[in-house]
Amino acid sequence: MVRAEGLPADSVISALADPTGAFRVVVPEAPAYLVSVEREGYFELTNRKIRADERDVTLVLSPVREVFQTLDVTDTPSPVNPDQTSREEHLTGTEINNVPYPNSHSLRNSLHIMPQTIQDQTGGLHFAGGAENQTLYTLNGFDVSDPVTGRLTTRVPVDGVQSVELTTGRYSPEYGKGSSGVLAIRTDSGSDALRYTATNFFPSVNTQSGWHLGDWTPRFGVSGPIVKGRAWFADGLDFQYANAYVNGLPSGQNNRNGLAGSNTLHTQVNLTPSNILFGDLLVNFDNESNVGLGVLDTVPTTVDTHTREYFWSLKDQIYLHSGILLELGLAQNRFSTRTIPQGTAPYVITPEGRSGNYFVNSTQDSQRTQVLGNAYLPSFRLAGSHQIKVGVDLDRLDYDGDFQRTSYERIGLAGTVLSRTFFVGSGQFTRPDAQISSYVMDDWRLRENLQLQFGVRQDWDELVKSVVFSPRISVSWSPFASRDTRVSGGFAITYDSVPLALFARPLDQRPVTYNYAGDGSQLGLPVMTIFEVPYGNLKQPRYNNWTATVDRRFKHGFNARLDYLYRDGVNGFTYTGLPFAPFSPVISEYLLTNSRTDRYRSVQVSVRKTFSGQYEWFTCYIHSSATSNAVLDVSADQVFRVLDNYGPLPWDTPNRILSWAYLPLPFKSWAVSFLLDGRSGFPYSIQDERGNIVGDVNSQRYPFNFELNLYLEKTFAFRGYRFAIRGGVNNLTNTLNPTAVNSVVGSPDYLHYYGSEGRHIQFRLRFFGRG
Repeated sequence: MVRAEGLPADSVISALADPTGAFRVVVPEAPAYLVSVEREGYFELTNRKIRADERDVTLVLSPVREVFQTLDVTDTPSPVNPDQTSREEHLTGTEINNVPYPNSHSLRNSLHIMPQTIQDQTGGLHFAGGAENQTLYTLNGFDVSDPVTGRLTTRVPVDGVQSVELTTGRYSPEYGKGSSGVLAIRTDSGSDALRYTATNFFPSVNTQSGWHLGDWTPRFGVSGPIVKGRAWFADGLDFQYANAYVNGLPSGQNNRNGLAGSNTLHTQVNLTPSNILFGDLLVNFDNESNVGLGVLDTVPTTVDTHTREYFWSLKDQIYLHSGILLELGLAQNRFSTRTIPQGTAPYVITPEGRSGNYFVNSTQDSQRTQVLGNAYLPSFRLAGSHQIKVGVDLDRLDYDGDFQRTSYERIGLAGTVLSRTFFVGSGQFTRPDAQISSYVMDDWRLRENLQLQFGVRQDWDELVKSVVFSPRISVSWSPFASRDTRVSGGFAITYDSVPLALFARPLDQRPVTYNYAGDGSQLGLPVMTIFEVPYGNLKQPRYNNWTATVDRRFKHGFNARLDYLYRDGVNGFTYTGLPFAPFSPVISEYLLTNSRTDRYRSVQVSVRKTFSGQYEWFTCYIHSSATSNAVLDVSADQVFRVLDNYGPLPWDTPNRILSWAYLPLPFKSWAVSFLLDGRSGFPYSIQDERGNIVGDVNSQRYPFNFELNLYLEKTFAFRGYRFAIRGGVNNLTNTLNPTAVNSVVGSPDYLHYYGSEGRHIQFRLRFFGRG
């Protein structure tokens, strides 16, 4: 926005930059002008004075990040952006560091403070009602989803995160391989100013299960110039020594520990004013002991895990004189997971819990190599302005597995053996895949207040051997001259990616089960379970998404949103049990089919209030429903038959209220922060002593889950350096919030809940460098 100096404030001339950064504006003759610039994710640049005789003017926007030198900064732009057609939720690096969610060192844990994100009891993330493998995860534009499971396993230091953006329902055809949406993680970029932070460089104190030293999660961040004005870097480093305690187990047998770490390095080099090179390097490691420890799972049943991930990428952005912006990228990430049981004794499943040693000993290695290319073509005018973007994405995936299993047995209510399961086959296999995608899209500005985006995406997968097309259209309209209201909506067809684990299941070991009567006699012949994939006869899972949003900006920094999302999925992958062959009663066969259907709907009302000094308050209510006809997934490690597999998904939460804030106090340099998260309890199924489902799938629910965390923070200077110390209480109301239940009919502890963390105190100390 530009206005001549001395003219009234309402005599403003606005201009929009295209994706290449170019814009044109005609202004009245004046000796000087006042220029204001805003972009989401950056602080506003307000009333920058420019003399008329200045030839070259550089306007620098600072990214939204924690402010170390002062708490009084300019507000960020309003989220009511008339030019935004997609359905998005944002977290800035500042919000990630300020909101007091549990385990605040973990980016993964921070994501559930976004309304459309649910984190289940195992830590799994579910965006807009989908499974974790139904979301595309990107790091600085590259796919970092685990090729085997499709989940987000990449660990990124929170101090190095600039923003996290979740797009669901409707989004650009540039993105695919995830029907639930896209989670885009962007790391910090360096600047000419050297910045550094350190957090939790002293071990924390934890009051859970008594006073003791808790987790130690030191984090460090440093960014600055490599060559001032030309090359910059930003590096984030974190470590975690985990020392977790489980309530309800005897002392000395109630804790698990581990050592993990991550380093993310992002660099930017301006080779020329029109050629920018970006590079990323990420290294993860995680060594955990007693994984799976719980009230119903004692130490001998747990496993030790060792995981590694290595990721690197290069991206080159070139602006050509013809007006084309070209982006070329190459990336590769490698994953390695080792799972080791505590011994080789048979694993025993009883109505009162598990004993013995877990039965799976495995090594898994996977890799993704990705090549991408995007191009913004020169804009042109035809019944408005058009900006065309095209691109391609080529992926090569590899998966090597080695599974060696022992056996497990199931004990009934009377204490007798009901079944024993052994495994046959080598368990060693290789499963490669290749994926080719392309897209074309048009951002069409019909009028200043009306934006239309439409396009189509093409995806091909080697395992499914079919080409699919994803047409998408979305619109954004500002009906009033004030631009304080935005109405947006759209329709999109999206497709899921193909997790390699699903197609590798027939190559894995096969379970053989012996069933027994109450007197110990064998019931019939042993049954072998096999899995088959009908290659060439499958389709890629397809989802239809309908969305509508109304955003409204009010006075005094208040912003409100009403949001609706409906997603209907067909042709989903699921293994379906076939009837026993009359001539072969010893074979139980499961065939991979496209018989899965999913449905998700949600209505969301939210209000956000922003303040100067990076303070803000957010609250929302979401009503939703997530159902499927394939709730339970059959695998070699969990074999069962269920007559009706329709019901709510395990992460279904019909009602949720979420509120968080970081607010100033009347006392200088003091702030208060809180997180309130109340939701319906997750559903679960009732089982009999043989593990069969009794009644409908997920017919019961955990109690209402309520979490309230309250913290105070004091910023202070010591010998010219700036610090912040924070202390507070997690689960202030000491609500039960169980994570496990005994669901076996007839058990003495039937419907008894376990896993409450209770109320506990935590502290955090941060160092921001020179004040």
